Formats: sequence, C-alpha cells, structure tokens
Amino acid sequence: MLPFAMTKSSLLLVSTLCLFAACKGNAYRLNVGPMFAVANGQIALQNAAGSLSLGDNQNDIDSELGTGDTQAAPYARLEASNGKHRFRLHGFGMDANSSGQLLGDFGNIAAGSQVTTSTEFYAISANWGFEVLRGEKYRVAVGAQAGYYSLDVAARSQTSREEVVTDVVVPMPFLEVEGLFGPLTIGANAGIMGADLGDGSGRYWDMEGYLRLQATKNFDLMAGYRYLLLDAYGTATDRDFDADVDVQGVFLTAGIKF
Repeated sequence: MLPFAMTKSSLLLVSTLCLFAACKGNAYRLNVGPMFAVANGQIALQNAAGSLSLGDNQNDIDSELGTGDTQAAPYARLEASNGKHRFRLHGFGMDANSSGQLLGDFGNIAAGSQVTTSTEFYAISANWGFEVLRGEKYRVAVGAQAGYYSLDVAARSQTSREEVVTDVVVPMPFLEVEGLFGPLTIGANAGIMGADLGDGSGRYWDMEGYLRLQATKNFDLMAGYRYLLLDAYGTATDRDFDADVDVQGVFLTAGIKF
C-alpha cells in the first residue's frame, strides 16, 4: 500500500515541478534507451499465523528465488532547465520470472519448497535542483526529490501462492554535482532518506552517475549507472515483510534538446 502519511509533501513537490516544467523560457531535453538492471538482496514475508521470525526466514532474490539475472528494461528521462533551476523526471521498470528452492519459509510456503517466482520493480523519480555554485568547469545544485518505488515479489508452490506487494513515495533531499568539459558532462546525483513511511520504514537511496556527450547542438548520447536501495520493514498485503533489496544497472540513451 502507498503510505499516505507522506504524500502531501510529495504531491506538492511534484505539482510544483510540473508547473515549472510548463513555464516559458525553459530548455528541454528528452532521453530514451535501455537500462540493464539487476535486483539483489533478501526478502521475508510473515505467515498467516504470524509465527515466523523474519530475520531467520530470509530468501535471497538471486540464489533462492532465482530472479537475480540482469534484465533489459526501458528507461526514459525528461529534463527542463530555466536559469539556475533544473527539473528532472526519469524512471524504468523491470520484470523477471524464474524458479528456485526456498531456504526459509516465505509466508505460508515452507522452506525447501520448489517455487516459480516473479519479481517486478518500478522506479519513477522527480527532482528539482537549484544551482548554488558554478564555475567554468563545474556545477553544484541542491534541491528536493520525490521517488515512487514499487516492488512485487511472488512465489508459487504446488499448493500455495504468496506475494509481497509494496509501494512507497519517498521525499528526499537532493544533491547534484557536474563537471563541464566542453561537449562532455560528467555528473552524479543522489537522494537519500531514512524515515518511518508507514508501510515501509527504513532506508531509501537513489543515486546515479552519468556521462553525457553533446554530439551536436540538439543531439546527445548518454551512459550512466543507477543504484537504488530499499532497506525496509513494514506491512504489505496485510502481513509483515522485511526487504533489503537493491536494484542497479547501466543505462544507455540517445537524446534531443529542444
């Protein structure tokens, strides 16, 4: 479930950014391409009786659930710049299916069971950065970010099916640093938050590094690396869960400036 305790500030941020994106005088940049993403980490789900120790019943996304292979996912990125302000909206989604053998109980499915599994993950982040420092070769901006993260992990045995579905909106402080070398930009940005968000309390990291080559006035090529961490404990589909999951990967895009 979505933790509505934090949505007012998040929606205010997104609304402000959307209004800014519609302002006159903006310069826009649109990039699309593939992201080669992989999910790692462990997840546990309480059974119907509430008798499991979640710390003793963790199942690894790769070795037990079998969905830790690299997946090609669509990635899109839209930026709007106006003076010292920059708005960015970007996201991707991945979907992996496989099979495995549980090391610990997963909900009502017993340890040792053979299962078919699926892992779906979606991330959409909107951030705003205000330029606080700028030189001939560098740029530094600070601001705010709202990230929407959706995780769905399911396992099916011969007799039962269990699923963890959790969605969270995370407001974060935002920092971006860029090195400017003619047509080449080297950048990194991060949003980090540790908070009690109702259905998913814990740590949330959203970080990336990138290289952008401005090949022509209106065309660029970009390569980057995205890293997201969801280390959360909470309630999903009316049962406790414990997830320590990271999703990371390389993205390659082509873009236009207009």
